Parts: sequence; structure tokens; C-alpha cells
Amino acid sequence: MLKPLALATLLLCAPASAQAPTTHLGVPASELVALDLAVRCDLNTGAETLDQGVYQNGTWSFQSGAKPFRVPKGRTLIITDAQAWVLHEPGTGTPASLELLLEHSASGYSGSMALFTFADIPANAMGVKRQTWTSGFMVPEGMTVRIWAQQFYPKSLMSMARIVLHGYYL
Repeated sequence: MLKPLALATLLLCAPASAQAPTTHLGVPASELVALDLAVRCDLNTGAETLDQGVYQNGTWSFQSGAKPFRVPKGRTLIITDAQAWVLHEPGTGTPASLELLLEHSASGYSGSMALFTFADIPANAMGVKRQTWTSGFMVPEGMTVRIWAQQFYPKSLMSMARIVLHGYYL
């Protein structure tokens, strides 16, 4: 008589569904995200184009001519690190600056979260910088994340600038 009672008790106490294993960040792997924010310049017309790539849960999506990335409704993005690079065309090297901007149009907020400066990028080469934040920083729902480049061709020989962000959703 005790065996059926013990079995019923164990079944009632067992969790209904097992949780997915968590990463070293304490979140499920499906919540990790990488954002590739790029701005490029057409060397013939000077027109700038924003590109955006999102990698999450084994799926990569890319949009050319995209609007700045907006954190989805009901989500909070924690950004843990960023890597930036610029591409220069042939000619003399020039300095470059990139900023990672956060904007919340409803509240009128706009601010810089990271600045990447390149003192002198050699001609026909790439410059790379990286920043890591131990605790990360929070980007709430509805806020946009975008890249800003100081100067593009013809004022500078910089033709492309990218910032790749890594983080996770809460």
C-alpha cells in the first residue's frame, strides 16, 4: 500500500517540464543574440545604407537597407560586448570614429553607449576594436540600437563601418 502512495507522491512533486540547460551567462542558449549593425557608403553617389543582421537560436537573418534595430516588445536586451571595424579604400589612411547609439523616440532620449576611435587606418585596410562590459548593459523594449560613423567618402576614404554586438534577452 505504501508503494503506490510513494509513487503518486513522486509524480506530483516532479516538475512538469524540464528547463533548458543554461549557458555560462545563466540564460538558455536560445536567448543568446548577436547583432551586426553596419553602415556603408556607395563610392559613386555618396548614399549611405544601413544593414542589419540578427543571429539567434541558430538562425541568421539579414536586411539590407534596414532601419535601426529595435528591441522587441516584451523583451529586454543585455549587451555584453561589442566589436567594431571600419574599411578604408585605397589611398591615404585617415582617422575614424564610430558610436553605438541608443535611442528611445517616445521619450526623446538619445545617447552614446560606446565610442570606437581609430587613430589612423592604413589605406586599403581594416581597423578593429573591441569593448567588453563585465555586467553588460540593459536595453529595454522599444529602444533602438544603431551605429553612427563620423565621416564617409568623399570626406574620408572609409567606405564601411560595422559594430557586432553580443548579448542575450531576458
